Order: sequence, then structure tokens, then C-alpha cells
Amino acid sequence: MSSRKGSLLALRDRDPAPSPASTEPEGKAATPTARSTGAGTASGSSGNPVAPSRQGKKAMTGYFSPEMSFAMHMTARKHGMSLQDAMAEAFNDWLRKMGESPVGK
Repeated sequence: MSSRKGSLLALRDRDPAPSPASTEPEGKAATPTARSTGAGTASGSSGNPVAPSRQGKKAMTGYFSPEMSFAMHMTARKHGMSLQDAMAEAFNDWLRKMGESPVGK
């Protein structure tokens, strides 16, 4: 009797999908596509629509230790905040500390 695999294990064992570059006819060079870096700049004709909550906003990312990530997520939840709201508050506090005006979310 075979055991049922979890969904992630089943995906791992599947054959990989062909990459878009390998499906192009021979002799045709792949042309790079321009990628928008600013959220909210996408128009309706673009292939990547932007969620209304992200329009006019820009992503700011960082890499932190698992302990920092866990502490931030848990503390934000404990206070009924999203991680994004907690980060906005922290950034505004840092701006005040540096003598700058806070800018909101």
C-alpha cells in the first residue's frame, strides 16, 4: 500500500515545467522585457496589475534574522497591527530621531 505524500512533496517530485526560453523556436532570440520597479506605475494594459492598496507606494525590503522576523510578527499581532504598520511606525520613529519629519505610511 502506498502512502499519500503531502502536497509540497508531490510538487517536488514532479518534472519541472519547461522554461519560457526553451519553448521559443530556434533562431529567435529571446528579448528581455522591461520591468516596472515602482508600484503604482503599471497601467491597465500591463501584464502585472497592481493591487489598489499598493498603488502609489514603493516596496522597501530587508533581510533579517529569523529571531527578528519572529519578534516583529508576534509583537505586531499582539498589538493588533500588521507588520507593515509596525514597520511604518518604526521608520517614522527613526526619522524623528534623525531630525526629519515623519511621513506616515
